Amino acid sequence: MKEENIFKAVFKGIAQRFNGYKQEIGELSEEAGASPVAVASAKTVYDSFFKRYERPDYSLVAGLYCRERIKDVERRELWIPHGALLLKGYFYPAKRSKGTVVLVHGIRAGADDYIPLALKFIENGYDIFSYDGTGTYDSEGDGTVGLSQGLVDLNGVLTFVKGEKFKKPLFLVGHSCGGYAVTSVLALHKGISACAAIAPPNNCFTLILEKGKQYAGGLAAKGLTAEFLDVYQRRLFGSFSECSAVKGINAEDIPVVIAHGLNDKVISFGKQSVIAHKHEITNEKVSYYLGTGRSDGHDSVWHSSRAAEYKEEIDAQAKELKKDERAAFFEKIDHALYSEVNEELFQEILTAFEKS
Repeated sequence: MKEENIFKAVFKGIAQRFNGYKQEIGELSEEAGASPVAVASAKTVYDSFFKRYERPDYSLVAGLYCRERIKDVERRELWIPHGALLLKGYFYPAKRSKGTVVLVHGIRAGADDYIPLALKFIENGYDIFSYDGTGTYDSEGDGTVGLSQGLVDLNGVLTFVKGEKFKKPLFLVGHSCGGYAVTSVLALHKGISACAAIAPPNNCFTLILEKGKQYAGGLAAKGLTAEFLDVYQRRLFGSFSECSAVKGINAEDIPVVIAHGLNDKVISFGKQSVIAHKHEITNEKVSYYLGTGRSDGHDSVWHSSRAAEYKEEIDAQAKELKKDERAAFFEKIDHALYSEVNEELFQEILTAFEKS
């Protein structure tokens, strides 16, 4: 292709994207009842929250949160068709499997961040199927789209899992927005035997308004209005916008474990959590676990008190190190202890799964 034709093709592509963006802004502006400038600003702020998330530099990360530190564990990798994208899946077989646990990560995390939890299930006879969500780690996607994307991803993944020869019965475990996904999806997919949600919000559709104000301050308060968010999220997520954890939990008569730290700073215990909506739950097979002491936080709720204490010690030491000293330091620490699972919570989940 001649040089001038290459430039023409490039500028044509830019013009098409700009016209598409302009049309979208115009439609959002009309639906939200706001000026195009205000909508464009709000959309920019919103989209900035949900950028793509790549794997961290594991030489500078503590814990069993990467494949390299569990080399003796069998793992198969595969691709999951998901609309126009491919999601990366990971299957861990257990000896004499009792069934398959689909493990769902939260936003700003990936499947490998929950390897410590996966190992516990494998040790107890459950296959694990995990995956990186849209725009995360090894999966395709330019961004993570929004808090409700975890539900969209899981809906597609469960269709894939049910079509493959994974060991039945099926169980669901999720953390944070992954916890929202595994509970909400119960209204969309039958055939799940039991479910556990750790630190889940009840409604990701409404959660973004509060989190937007928290993270973007005055800019969000002016730009991310409820009117804009309602319109934009419905455009992004369609009917998934109507889902909630409570609706999913009430849709099925199966055991569901809800765990939440009393001092969770990410998904507030008294307002955003599923437990805050306990009075709306009619499923009599739901049990609740309250994280206290060193296990009272958003992430610490699924880690042991020993892990929390060791983490505090290691993190404090790491802060004092020079950049070129950090890799050698992290190479020598006890990664298993740093990421040790909360045995009390795990046993409660295991009991619910065994009863099912």
